[in-house]
Amino acid sequence: MKFEDVAIDYFADGDISQRTLTHPGATDLAEKITETIASYKNPFQECDIWIKGELLDIQGMIDAMRGREIVVKKCTEAEGKKRDD
Repeated sequence: MKFEDVAIDYFADGDISQRTLTHPGATDLAEKITETIASYKNPFQECDIWIKGELLDIQGMIDAMRGREIVVKKCTEAEGKKRDD
């Protein structure tokens, strides 16, 4: 906005009607621009969170498969022990 003030003063000889951001009729434009910029989200941050979630899901599946293998091994050992007894 400071740049527009300087540029309009220099190139348009101070004609206020040539202004866009600092025009007297556009008093809420600066607030709208600030609100719009504040509402933007970082897509890389969203992607990072999504990828971390996917990796945690994969790790959970790996842990579940390892746990299943342990349970099956224990069941097999228990059945073998029953047969021996």
